[in-house]
Amino acid sequence: MKAGCKTRLQTADKAKVSGLFVCKRKEKKREMSNLYSKGNEETEGYKMLQKCQEKQQAMELVIIDQLVPEDHLLRKIDRSVDFSFIRKLCEPLYCMDNGRPAIEPEVLFRMLFVGYLYGIRSERRLEEEINYNIAYKWFCGLRLTEKAPDATTLSVNRKRRFRDNNIPEQIFNEILRQAIAKGLVGGEILYTDSTHIKAKANKHKKQTVTIERTPKAYMEELDAAVERDRKTSGKKPFEKKDDGDPPTADIQQSKNDPESGQLHKEGKPDGFHYSEHRTVDSKHNVIVNVRITPANVHDIDPIPQILDDIEQRLGKLPKYMGVDAGYHYAPTCHQIAGRGIQPVVGYRRHTHKREYYGKYRFVYDREKNVYRCPEDHELTWRTTRREGYREYWSDAGHCRDCPRRKECFRASVTRKMVTRHVWQDDLDDADAFTKTPNGKRIYAWRKETIEPSFAEAKELHGLRHARMLGIRNMYEQSYLTAAVQNMKRIAMALCSLFGFAVFRFSRNKGPAFA
Repeated sequence: MKAGCKTRLQTADKAKVSGLFVCKRKEKKREMSNLYSKGNEETEGYKMLQKCQEKQQAMELVIIDQLVPEDHLLRKIDRSVDFSFIRKLCEPLYCMDNGRPAIEPEVLFRMLFVGYLYGIRSERRLEEEINYNIAYKWFCGLRLTEKAPDATTLSVNRKRRFRDNNIPEQIFNEILRQAIAKGLVGGEILYTDSTHIKAKANKHKKQTVTIERTPKAYMEELDAAVERDRKTSGKKPFEKKDDGDPPTADIQQSKNDPESGQLHKEGKPDGFHYSEHRTVDSKHNVIVNVRITPANVHDIDPIPQILDDIEQRLGKLPKYMGVDAGYHYAPTCHQIAGRGIQPVVGYRRHTHKREYYGKYRFVYDREKNVYRCPEDHELTWRTTRREGYREYWSDAGHCRDCPRRKECFRASVTRKMVTRHVWQDDLDDADAFTKTPNGKRIYAWRKETIEPSFAEAKELHGLRHARMLGIRNMYEQSYLTAAVQNMKRIAMALCSLFGFAVFRFSRNKGPAFA
């Protein structure tokens, strides 16, 4: 073998050995590096756990105002609503020169506002939540380490001091007044509706009782209208009923909550409930009125009282009032129109499914005061009932030879009779206005105002169930629920219109009263 070839072979062998050595050295170095990294990670992880514990044990200088976000709902409400009136409202209920220092009434009501805002039904749980939640504590004006007033203190003050003085209603009125002063209530278009609230009562624990029937508020006016009608038609007026025993009725009464009423509506849950009749404004959906009745009272019955409450709270009546098809009655539209308000009523579809013609197949001629049948024959007015319904009768001769006689009435009857309420013109006028473009636009807003207001109250603020027994407690719950909903409306409306910058000038290092 030549020397050159031998040299090249030796060089190649050396390169292989050298390369193998280098590879083993790199592999060893990589293993050492992994072990070192793993050890560092374990050591570092142990140090991190130690540091976390050390951080929690460290002392810090903290201001509670810095712990509440700028865009928190409670901060917006505190900026937008003035709660100083609560102290003035409750001051006469406290003794000025005797007893130990009392807890500030504004603190107690701010605690209740937190409970209603966030749907906390239990006062004991409310106390715990305020102690644990910094934002709640800040809103109530408490220091970071200060405990919230005891749940018993809150309950006893609410029952003994604030109940018989109608404080919840006055708080609702003041919040509404602030909303009006800020221009958030238009007062031109209002919407009224009712919702059921489950009473704190077992539906199986009930008894049958006999109660006196209260005459409806419009009965005197209706009797006068019936008397005028009968005089016009040449009929004698009805004799007035003797002032004997009032009419009675048997109802099912709850043993747990006798002031609630058993609900009897198709598609509604069975049991004892209350009805909340709520009225909202169309501008910012601010609640302007609340009224509570047992659930066995018809929705249309408290309409006169609702209109009186609205006029008292707003100082005027609206121009339009929107109601759903449940209020599609002649007396309801007459009471609304009689106060100078244009009713906007949901249209009730005809549900006549009998084998004979219903009233909707007969057309009323207002000029002649007659009805016309499908064969264009007149039904004339004969008399007026005590209940307020006029009777329109057809001519027996026309009906005898009518080709649609079998479709109109039974074989044993010789002529057709159609009734019409003495105030039916008001209902017809309301239906006619609702079908106009302006009426359709106003009624379409109803689903964007009153319905979301009820849904919000039930889903977020605990209005689905009554918290306490009795209609007086139900009023308290409804007024405070409506008050916190109006606080949200005020806060969100002002923040959206002017932004947070406008309100920064009024920001203190804590709530305004602290």
